[in-house]
Amino acid sequence: MTASAAFAQSVVLVRPPVSDKLLVEAFNRLRAELGLQAFEVVVVDPLVDPHYPEAIDELAQAKGAFAAISFARRADARSADVWIADRATGKTTVRTLALDDVPDAPSVLAVRTVDLLRESLRELAPGRPPPPDVARVDRRPIPEPVRAFARRERPPFRLRLSATALVELRDIGAGYGVGIALSRRLSERFTVGLGFAGPLLGASYAASTGTASIRQELGWAELGVTAARAGIFGVEGTLGLGVYHLAARSEVAPPLASRSDDVTSFSGSLGALFELDATDSVAAVAGVSAVLLTPRPGVAIGSERALFLEPLLRAELGIAVNF
Repeated sequence: MTASAAFAQSVVLVRPPVSDKLLVEAFNRLRAELGLQAFEVVVVDPLVDPHYPEAIDELAQAKGAFAAISFARRADARSADVWIADRATGKTTVRTLALDDVPDAPSVLAVRTVDLLRESLRELAPGRPPPPDVARVDRRPIPEPVRAFARRERPPFRLRLSATALVELRDIGAGYGVGIALSRRLSERFTVGLGFAGPLLGASYAASTGTASIRQELGWAELGVTAARAGIFGVEGTLGLGVYHLAARSEVAPPLASRSDDVTSFSGSLGALFELDATDSVAAVAGVSAVLLTPRPGVAIGSERALFLEPLLRAELGIAVNF
């Protein structure tokens, strides 16, 4: 295994004294939990001085691991220290946890230790290296498995608000307006949601006898699938089904008379949404999708008419808020 790979997946665990049954059980449960997180666990013998912070950091460095963890019983025997050396941030943390009258204390100790390691790693700014003035930091790029372990679980709901354009590429042009979408995360990869864009104004049709101004609305249900995520960047594929509405009003020269009409079609779309996280809860988003309509709408003035060229393109640029 290369040093880079070891840093990506290794955690050093210091074996507690075999005489301390509670710490041994907590050690075994922690080892299992770290294994479930896809980390390789490297077990070493007890430290000569478990309260010496540099010792545990040196252990992580010697084993090429991104972290080392040690349990040590306090002198009063009713509490224990959890020592964590996190070489991704250069920080050594100690936390004292009470053990008396705690139901299933070994499990609680193991779970709290995992939480402490995760919180320590969350000091890492997404996409940025550790500060240059911090000592005892492994300055290799932070592996994605480590960042994924530290990443806060994304809230289940997302509200997207964006400037939206719907573009017909031949005779009608583009309509502009505001779009809004609300989605719910089903898992790390899949989301479902509802969206609406409109009124979209600015599209028009010009004939020899006059012009028609066009207003459009589009509503849809959407399935999203995360295609890729790396640090603060994400790409999601989208599939939508919905309803499209067009209303047109003509302005013509006499003896023709101006009139209004509208049409409704079913819509289907396929697209991509790109995200750039600003914080854990706010992201900039940009998206593009191809939209098909049936029946295919059109606009007519007198004997002249134009059927929409498909697919239409829907583009958006805005912000998303997770909550």
